[in-house]
Amino acid sequence: MNESITTIPFTYLLVVFIPVSIVIGILHAWSLEWKNTIYAVVRMLAQLLLIGYFLTYIFESDSASITVGVMSIMVFAASWIALRTIPDKRWNFYQFSLLS
Repeated sequence: MNESITTIPFTYLLVVFIPVSIVIGILHAWSLEWKNTIYAVVRMLAQLLLIGYFLTYIFESDSASITVGVMSIMVFAASWIALRTIPDKRWNFYQFSLLS
């Protein structure tokens, strides 16, 4: 098995922000909540970085309890974030979101 890691150049990563910038520009032009979109993009980048480090740690670990623990935290957090748009009924639907 090949153990080498492919490094993605920073300029390639910047290409991803072209469609994101277009969407944010459209939201701003339509006077919609474009600031919320920027917050979501920053949060997404932070989450992807953290998940990348966690997945590296999980793949290098031989402990099933660590793997199950980290995956459980990820499922709980994803379920909570998915219900962000309905804060009044978040707890009512949390169990369904968690099961899905």
